[in-house]
Amino acid sequence: MHVIQGIKGFLGTSLIDFPGRVAAVIFVSGCNLRCPFCHNSRLLGNEIDLELEDLPLEELIRGLERRRKLLDGVVVTGGEPTVHPQLTYLLRSLRPLGLDIKLDTNGLKSTLLKILVKEGLVDYLAVDMKLAPERYSRIFGAPQDAAERLLETVDFLRTAQGVEYEYRTTCVPGLVQEEDIRQIARIISGAPAYYLQQYIPTFVADPDLAARPPYPSEVLERFREIARPFVQEVGLRNL
Repeated sequence: MHVIQGIKGFLGTSLIDFPGRVAAVIFVSGCNLRCPFCHNSRLLGNEIDLELEDLPLEELIRGLERRRKLLDGVVVTGGEPTVHPQLTYLLRSLRPLGLDIKLDTNGLKSTLLKILVKEGLVDYLAVDMKLAPERYSRIFGAPQDAAERLLETVDFLRTAQGVEYEYRTTCVPGLVQEEDIRQIARIISGAPAYYLQQYIPTFVADPDLAARPPYPSEVLERFREIARPFVQEVGLRNL
């Protein structure tokens, strides 16, 4: 089997990472953003290669085969999986297992996401909406066209066939505000699901944010009320 570098973690069973499914989780390294509140900061760049060994794909596949009767799906997450140079090969290797495949992504690699969906390599997409798209370049050092690429992904998913999807925002105090939620909800209007995730100040990239307490639950409830008129389902996570 072809060697794939950058597979840095494997969780055999998860009840929370794939809605409606019992799933395994695969972690890959690399990302095209540097979000200060990232909780997987060790997976962001090449420095991970010095800290964690690559997991052989053959070993990973064998682990999934042993769990097939217990699993409904497998999640590929990161980091940002779409920057991994062999993501397509990885997904093609997982497809024969007969498990539903979920991909966690920031949505910036819109062209690749279209290809993956059209080739039937993903069954579910979870797209992170960090902030209102117009604010990406100022806060995350994102590519100049980050907002444009993200909006392309949103437009594509409105009419995409054969894939479930959700949007989600981690509600970081001092960064994510009511206006961000309002703008995001309008942009994804009509989406089947939008999840507001409580910020957990553990293992985040920015030490200053690590000392920042999460929003009170009533603030997230207020955010949910702002988004409700636009999206079919608005849920809260990690409360």
